[in-house]
Amino acid sequence: MNNNIVRIEILCQTHIIPLVEGFARHNWEKPKALFEAYLKEQVEGKRQIWVAVVGDSIAGYVTLSWHSHYQPFSTQDIPEIMDLNVLPPFRRKGTGSMLLDFAEGTAEQRSPIVGIGVGLYDGYGNAQRLYVKRGYIPDGRGPTYKYIPLFYGQSVIVDDDLVLWFTKKAI
Repeated sequence: MNNNIVRIEILCQTHIIPLVEGFARHNWEKPKALFEAYLKEQVEGKRQIWVAVVGDSIAGYVTLSWHSHYQPFSTQDIPEIMDLNVLPPFRRKGTGSMLLDFAEGTAEQRSPIVGIGVGLYDGYGNAQRLYVKRGYIPDGRGPTYKYIPLFYGQSVIVDDDLVLWFTKKAI
């Protein structure tokens, strides 16, 4: 078996510990409780999660939430791709795009549009470029902080909760 082949699998219980440990090896905290909550939501039909595996190693994951917390997506029933994370050794090799292919293809089953949010600081630079290359465009409502729209002159903390929202026609 070629250890460079990426397999995309639906999240199951056996992925949880390897996910936690894989991210921890890269000093990236992803608690077990997060993946347990994702698995519960998947069982309940609220979210779908895919895990990228290369050989015996976790490469990353992505989730698709059917009910966004972002009000404009929620009121239009636009599913939201969330929490796309690819570990550093697997970046710029198509892993993120493969995960997005699965999420977008699944979103298309319920909606002609899929949404995604991206952070606005440099740690999200690769994601920002990837989403634009894949045809995502800003929804035109400006950034939010903790899902609340910002107004002109407002000051906020630049962290993971400062987000610009994008949409794309599902593939």
